[in-house]
Amino acid sequence: MKYKNIREGEQLHFDLHFLNRIKKQFPGIKAISPEITGPYSQVMNKAKSGLFKIIGINENYMGIKILKINEDGRYFNKGDDENTRNVTIIGENVSTTLFNNQKALGKSINIAGIDFKVIGVLKNDDIFSASEINSVYVPFSSYINCIDNKTPLRAFCLYLNKEVDSKRFENELRAFIANKYQFAYSDKQALQIINFETQTSAFEGLFDGLKMFIWIVGIWFLISGIVGVSNIMFVVIKERSSEIGIRKAVGATPKSILVLMLTESVIITVISGIIGLISGAAILEIINWLLESARHATMIKHAEIDINVAVLA
Repeated sequence: MKYKNIREGEQLHFDLHFLNRIKKQFPGIKAISPEITGPYSQVMNKAKSGLFKIIGINENYMGIKILKINEDGRYFNKGDDENTRNVTIIGENVSTTLFNNQKALGKSINIAGIDFKVIGVLKNDDIFSASEINSVYVPFSSYINCIDNKTPLRAFCLYLNKEVDSKRFENELRAFIANKYQFAYSDKQALQIINFETQTSAFEGLFDGLKMFIWIVGIWFLISGIVGVSNIMFVVIKERSSEIGIRKAVGATPKSILVLMLTESVIITVISGIIGLISGAAILEIINWLLESARHATMIKHAEIDINVAVLA
């Protein structure tokens, strides 16, 4: 969309000075980080190499994106960026490709002809880190000075204080940037803002609907099971009518016969339930083994069921 002196199709370019202005303009921002990414680049470790995404960030990025590293590593700190240290945090697939099953921490990888020391390897145990297995992170200043000083800064991420209304902030931020870069506020293509809270709410609504659907299906299964067991007990009692007649003939009371039948039913139900729980646990273990084997190809990492729900059922 053409607006004032902005050409159609022109991309917005940011800089650290502008990010600092945003931080001062909006006191509700708790942390902010640049995010600069160029084309996939070759990363090497001796004879092994691969094409990976190189990303320049600051010390706030990992916390904003909720990315976790293995316990023996560390995150970037402010000194890494200020002193242009050649350190890196790599994704799980990068570690596997370049180091096989060896420990990557403390070793060096070569990016654009410069060695970077690995200080951390990202975990791959949740939805946030699953898409980062092919990423190589370096301090923002190291990216600009050592890897690529031609790629413009087109993206940044930030984290708000809890009391800030994210939707209202999104509108205010869009208006502020639109005023600075002179594009129409209504032009959604000029500036893309991904509101994680909005996305999370949508996912929560989806999972709440799935949970309700599963409960409804489960309740109907229980009802059908109750009807099935009742029919079976009716047939069993009818087939044992001669036995019941003999018991009554030798002095058994209707109450004792009822207690006998109910006791048999409870014992059979409990034994069947225990067998079902054990079988379900075994199936879940098999599913988890399959998920572990295909951890790079799926975002589902672990299957489980609440034991209280299982016992209640």
